[in-house]
Amino acid sequence: MRAERLPDLINTAKVKDGKSSETSVSVRFDISDWSPREDIKDLEIDEDEFFFKPGQKDWIVSRKLRLMPGGSYASTYFSDGKTCTLQQIQKLLRDIRVDPEGSNVVMQGDVTRIVSMSNKERRNLIDELAGVALFDSRIEQTHIKLNDVYERQERCEILSKELESNKVKLEKECEKAKKYQDLKQKLNEFNELKKVFLYNDQIIRLEEINTKEKDIKNKQNNLKNKSKTLEKQIEVLVSALKVIIEELKEKGEDELIKVNSDIGSINTNLRELERLSALNKSEGLKLKENRDKISITKRNIEIDKNNLENFKEDKLIQLEREITDLSNAHKLSRKKLSDAADESGQFSKKNLKINCDIDNLKRIIEPLELQKRDIESEILENNTQKEEISSQIKLLKEEKEKIEYIDKSQLIKLTDNKEKLSSIKINISNLNNEINVLQKTVERLANERLKLEKDLSKVESRKETLNETRGSYALRILLEAGLDGIHGYVAQLGDVNNTYRYALEIAAGNRLGQIVVDDENVAAKAIDILKKKKAGRLTFLPLNRLKKTNNKISTARFEKNNCNGYIDKAINLIQFDKVYYDIFNYVFGETKVFTDLNAAKNAQNKSRIVTLEGELLEVTGAITGGSKLNRELAYKFGSNEEVDNISPLKKRLLEINESIIYANNEMNRKNMNLDNFIIKQRTKNELFVSISKEIDLNKNLFKANESKIQANSQRLKQLSLKHVQLKNNLKKIDIGYIPYKEKLNRLQLNLRDNHLNNQKHSLSSINKDFEGVDSKLEQLIKERNFLLEKKNEIALNKERISNEEKLILLKEKNLMDSIQELALSHQDWMIKRNDLKKELTKLESQKNNLEKDLGVKRRNRDELNLNISNQKQAQNEIVLKLEYLERDCQTLLEEKRNETIKLQEYEKALPNPMPALEQNAFKNLDDLQTQISFLTSSLENLEPVNMLALDELEELEERLNALVERLEVLSKERSELLLRIETVSTLRQEAFMEAFTEVDKHFRDIFAVLSDGDGFLQLENKNSPLDGGLTLVAHPKGKNVRRLASMSGGEKSLTALSFLFALQKYKPSPFYALDEVDSFLDGINVERLSKLITTQSSNAQFIVVSHRRPMINASMRTIGVAQARGAHTQVIGLPNAA
Repeated sequence: MRAERLPDLINTAKVKDGKSSETSVSVRFDISDWSPREDIKDLEIDEDEFFFKPGQKDWIVSRKLRLMPGGSYASTYFSDGKTCTLQQIQKLLRDIRVDPEGSNVVMQGDVTRIVSMSNKERRNLIDELAGVALFDSRIEQTHIKLNDVYERQERCEILSKELESNKVKLEKECEKAKKYQDLKQKLNEFNELKKVFLYNDQIIRLEEINTKEKDIKNKQNNLKNKSKTLEKQIEVLVSALKVIIEELKEKGEDELIKVNSDIGSINTNLRELERLSALNKSEGLKLKENRDKISITKRNIEIDKNNLENFKEDKLIQLEREITDLSNAHKLSRKKLSDAADESGQFSKKNLKINCDIDNLKRIIEPLELQKRDIESEILENNTQKEEISSQIKLLKEEKEKIEYIDKSQLIKLTDNKEKLSSIKINISNLNNEINVLQKTVERLANERLKLEKDLSKVESRKETLNETRGSYALRILLEAGLDGIHGYVAQLGDVNNTYRYALEIAAGNRLGQIVVDDENVAAKAIDILKKKKAGRLTFLPLNRLKKTNNKISTARFEKNNCNGYIDKAINLIQFDKVYYDIFNYVFGETKVFTDLNAAKNAQNKSRIVTLEGELLEVTGAITGGSKLNRELAYKFGSNEEVDNISPLKKRLLEINESIIYANNEMNRKNMNLDNFIIKQRTKNELFVSISKEIDLNKNLFKANESKIQANSQRLKQLSLKHVQLKNNLKKIDIGYIPYKEKLNRLQLNLRDNHLNNQKHSLSSINKDFEGVDSKLEQLIKERNFLLEKKNEIALNKERISNEEKLILLKEKNLMDSIQELALSHQDWMIKRNDLKKELTKLESQKNNLEKDLGVKRRNRDELNLNISNQKQAQNEIVLKLEYLERDCQTLLEEKRNETIKLQEYEKALPNPMPALEQNAFKNLDDLQTQISFLTSSLENLEPVNMLALDELEELEERLNALVERLEVLSKERSELLLRIETVSTLRQEAFMEAFTEVDKHFRDIFAVLSDGDGFLQLENKNSPLDGGLTLVAHPKGKNVRRLASMSGGEKSLTALSFLFALQKYKPSPFYALDEVDSFLDGINVERLSKLITTQSSNAQFIVVSHRRPMINASMRTIGVAQARGAHTQVIGLPNAA
């Protein structure tokens, strides 16, 4: 079905009625086997971006088309029911390798289009396969963030410069404020010093009064001197006494106390060590007791083993023999007794009858008793075995629970360790991948840096050559010479709109390169310097010598002009400082600017004219024009430099260097993290192996324990059944045994009565012998039964002794560990005790020396006390004499009192603390007063003063520091973003090269199949493949190697088809549609193409539109489309051989 417009596919019945009509179609894609690409799944995803969810099985795409009555229509797209755009649908389609614009659908002319593509467009096909657009999108997003960082950084730097400027002003104000503060402080100090001078002058006046009184007081002074001498002597003695007392106090008490304290402390430590020793001894005794107990237990075990070994079966056999002999003797005694009874009469007959009955009963009872004893022995043995087995089962169950608990904890540890190991492996893998990407990024950036450095060197060399040609070198020589009055090139002094730039530069010509100076003297000095330096020639324009003109901007731009295309006077289109008006008037004069040459020719104007295209009409009639000149050597407004190609190179170099440094730092950090993770992995692996071994060991122990418990439980069950059986047997025996036993007891009682009644009877001795044999026989039977029981007990004890031996070995091992630990503790104790004893001996010696020194000091103290007592007695005599002279001094004291009051007033005004007069340079109060007046005047001259400047400066510095920190954060963020861009660029290049390598490989294979020749893909720029194009190089069989442009039509089609199939094979899709791709091929090549499609159809569905017989024959199903009668299209199914 074909239609010229999409709405033609909608039923328009409603539209004809003036109503809108709509339709929708949905397609369901099975994506159960789809997985995201490994190289892009870690890239950031925008919030508004559509993507497949993990584990999603299918995807439904819908399109709703709405047709309006006017014929217009609108489409709405849905992804899993959510509204989206066509671009988002196409992106998701590309993700599942269905690309309408790619190689899935090859329409008519697509093969020709590949042939006619440029190399870069051809390379873009591989870009699409490699997902380069997604990487470019990520790079663009990061560039936006980076630009934002640059803007914020620029704002911070502008603010920082502004604050630095304010800081300079505030520093000046702070300097003035500090100076004012210093002067103010100095004035206050001088005022305080003035008070000291007043006070000192009053003291001098008092000293003058004292001098007048000197003669009167000579006698008194002599006595006072004597008294003072004695007093000083006493003070010296008292001081000496105090020193001795202090020494006694310090040396005799404090130091001695300290020594005693240290001795006490050491004794305390020794007592503590003794306590520890006692504890160790106690522990040692306990260990010794344990060792003795273990020894005793071992000996007992050895004795038990010996007893077990000493048990001899021979003794039991010997007893059996003796019992047999005694049984025979017992029968013989009974016969003798019977013979004697025949002779002894009626009484003997009676005893004989009783004995006969007893023998009969015994013959009945003895087997029953033997059976009973055997059963009781078996029951006893059974009970013993049951107790032993129950005890063993209990111990085994406890051990099993313990193993289960340990096993659970070990399993938890193992699971936790596995999770941590898995996390560590993921981290190591991620770090290795990140380090690998960083290494490739650094390598790529290093290569790019090398190339940029070469390009920069070339550009700078070329720039230097241009500068020398233009005269920039000569101007630089003048500036380096320090010559003042140079303003610069004319081109540097004005600025123009880009629209008029070319026209004005043509009109000005080389005058833009002339140098503007203050006056002719500056020009003369400059020419002299150029001669001396041999730096070339320059033209100078002195501002004071140029013809002065009316310094008014022309108003021509505001006047009505009849000429079409007239713009304005040239000088009016330039922005410059008014100082340079005469300069630009000299350069341009009355030159006018027109839009084009036709407008300029039609203008009725005799002025010089220039057009926007650069045509120049001189006043003389000469016209200059043509193609645009190479402007590299020409002067340009705003700069005498060429268009700056260096800045982008330097900026890129700075970015590369910053990215390499940051990448190296990141690699170092990641390598350190990697080393740490490897160490952790090694540790966790060792722990994993250790825990696994313990778990395996515990499993084996658990299995062995389980088998033992089962065996013992089975044995216990058997013993319980046997115990019940034995009990039942014993009851049965007791039922028959008890009556016989009671009857035997009665007969034995009658026999004993008869025997008592007939003690003197002649049969008594025979009867006694018989009873002796009978008694001995019974004793031997008991001994035999005892040995049998012992034999059974030995069998049980053997297993018990084996278990005890194992327990003893474990106890011995624990005991040896405790003894070794105790020995180490005792050794440490011995070292500490010896050290403390050495220190104690040293302190005891120090104490003895101190006590010796105390004796000497005490004798010195007693001697000084005696001397002080004698001196005080002499002083008391002088004091008595002075009391008489004191009365004469009272008159002089009254005169001194008045001056003293005045002195006190000055003293109250003294500053605190008192300034030192020796440190100032003033000789008297008059000099000080002069300096105070000078300081007061200086303070008045400094006013007004901003005393808040100090606080403002501090606040400003805080803001500056905050800005510096902010700039550091932005710098780090910039480095991270730059590295992210470079990393994504590396991943982009790797993805492209991976796709290119695979496509090239497939192209070689497919081309060889289709043409029996060889071909390959060639990149224009191997170092930077994304900056160049892609060329198809083919070598058909029997022909020379050719590029695509030099091939014939069929060869081009075959090569382009090989390229298309190579693209398809790299990222296979579920279906392909090919529309008459074989139209330019001959029959042989069509057949080869059909075979290739047949081979590849095993992995995908191919829908091919073709008119060629080989292609139709190779198809699995053929559908014919023909023109039917009328304007209808007829679709017919054809047989495969059609």
